[in-house]
Formats: sequence, C-alpha cells, structure tokens
Amino acid sequence: MKRIFGFVFVCSILWGTSAFCAPNMQNGLWEITSTVEMEGMPAGMMKPMSHTSCLTQKDAVPEKPAKSDCKMTDMKSVGNTVTWAVTCPDAVSKGKVTYAGSTFDGTMETTVNQGGKKMQMKSKMKGKMIGPCK
Repeated sequence: MKRIFGFVFVCSILWGTSAFCAPNMQNGLWEITSTVEMEGMPAGMMKPMSHTSCLTQKDAVPEKPAKSDCKMTDMKSVGNTVTWAVTCPDAVSKGKVTYAGSTFDGTMETTVNQGGKKMQMKSKMKGKMIGPCK
C-alpha cells in the first residue's frame, strides 16, 4: 500500500516531466466531436461539430482557448483523467476528459455572461486518434 501511495505521489509531482505518469493516450492527431446543449434550446437543435487537434501526453487538453484574451488555468492529470479550466473576460469553462489509449470521452461546462445575463452550455466530447500530427 505504501508503494502505491508513493508511486501516485511521485507521478503527481513529475506529471509535466515524465511520460511514465502521463495518461493512457496515444500522441498524435485526434478527431474531436462535440455536442453542445444550451439553456433554452430544444434538445437536438445544435448539430455535433468535429475538428482535429494534435494532442500529446504533455498537452492533453482537447479544447484550447479560442480567444487570445482567455487563459488556461488549473490543469491537472490524475490517472487517465485530465481536467482544466479556461477563464475569459466574458466566460468561464471547466473541462474533463478520460483517455483510453486511442479514444477519450469528456465534458465541458461553460458559463457565458452576455449583457449581464448568464447562459450555461454543456458539451459532450468524444475523441479518437486518427494518425500522426502534421
């Protein structure tokens, strides 16, 4: 038991420098499909969207900030699960994905402040590794 605790402790400290402690994922080009649900929108109104992203064990967050005034914060990896937060002037997002080699499942919740009114969006993500990064 002490060995397992020691291994987890060392992995948590060395996360950024050791592939040994990284999530079970393949480095490469990933196809990511997101389905968004928004308050006030009928279910199924928004169609799934897909894009590709180069992901590695050191950079395993599939949804990066789109705006330059947004900042990635609070990124963590525990086992095969990666969590993160993104803070923008008008929005806050929290995401979580769990890797399984060449696939992942995840969610992201976003709160947008538009004209003093807050809107909630929830995204479900599925990812699959499709080849090497270009």
